[in-house]
Amino acid sequence: MRLIPCMRGTDEDEDHSKQIDREIKNWIKTYNEAIKLLLLGTGESGKTTIIKQMKILHVQGFSLKERAEKAVHILHNVHESIYDIVSNMPALSIPLQNPKNIQSQHYILKWGPSGPLEYTEVYFDHVRALWRDGGVRECFKRANEYQLIDSAEYFLDRIDLIEKPDYVPSDADILRCRQKTTGIQKIEFKVKVPKSMHGGVQDFWMFDVGGQRGERKKWIQVFEGINAIWFLVACSDFDQTLREDNTQNRLKEALELFGDVWQSRFLLEAGLIVFLNKQDLLEAKVSQGRSIAPYFPQYDQFSAAGDEYTRTKMFIKSLFMGILTKKRERRQPNASERFIVGEATRSRECYFHFTTATDTDNVRTVFRDVHQIILTQLLNNIGVY
Repeated sequence: MRLIPCMRGTDEDEDHSKQIDREIKNWIKTYNEAIKLLLLGTGESGKTTIIKQMKILHVQGFSLKERAEKAVHILHNVHESIYDIVSNMPALSIPLQNPKNIQSQHYILKWGPSGPLEYTEVYFDHVRALWRDGGVRECFKRANEYQLIDSAEYFLDRIDLIEKPDYVPSDADILRCRQKTTGIQKIEFKVKVPKSMHGGVQDFWMFDVGGQRGERKKWIQVFEGINAIWFLVACSDFDQTLREDNTQNRLKEALELFGDVWQSRFLLEAGLIVFLNKQDLLEAKVSQGRSIAPYFPQYDQFSAAGDEYTRTKMFIKSLFMGILTKKRERRQPNASERFIVGEATRSRECYFHFTTATDTDNVRTVFRDVHQIILTQLLNNIGVY
């Protein structure tokens, strides 16, 4: 009996291979045509909040399923907030003003930092009692002396709403929801191009990577082909230390990291836009009488028009602007900063914006300006504009 070879399997494999090749080619074309933005900055500077804003502004917002998932993280934010406050009261020698709340303090502490498996009515009663206690409020006011998320007050003030079984987070809630970024996140969206710049629609790809020191070694994975860097600075953190290193001031860490990014030869072709973020929290701190001077003594010699808040924000801006022209000593990067290889020597522009990442109107206005800057740079590079 003669065997006839079957060719169908080979043909199907070949067709499948060609289909994959076509998809890869299309993806590469889309990748090359998209404007790629990379969000950089230290931990808790507001990078993930910007990603959420882009989703609200340009990707039809959050679905009910996504809001339900965020509700779980918000519940944890509530516990994280009250736990961090009451667990730091002994170290700061702050007692509870109402002795009846000692039971509530023990109840919260027994769950540890991870929180309960189920958030019951009893749990929220204890949280509510503690949040009303004058000692807890006093400890909250000294939050710069320990680690506490920025949205603690926001969520603790809303526990009556959050504890409801049918609670659905609003956009404002989601923007303030704190969840540590690990790995690399990406969002794709389209933006209309002004008619003055030939019109049409432009694809944007935005990448967010974790800002903690241990996450920075992953940054180099997304440097290739980046058109613009958005570097976020938490200006209100001038009196706080890093979660991963309680000996290092957060704003000083941001300045060092900005210098590394500015000098990196991997980012030489990318435009650089600095968001001096958390202006609302900075203004609140300054209005409470907190000064940047104890942490940056040179502030006493800084002169600028305006009130104390205006002077403070302009001083912070001047610190970053000084890095643009300062010749930095070469240093051997450690394992968590491996993206620093060589130094950039080509001159380039750096744009500064004062921002509040949780304010959608503010972000919309700033992004409009940034969009124009990026498009102008790209068109200039190819001699079109």
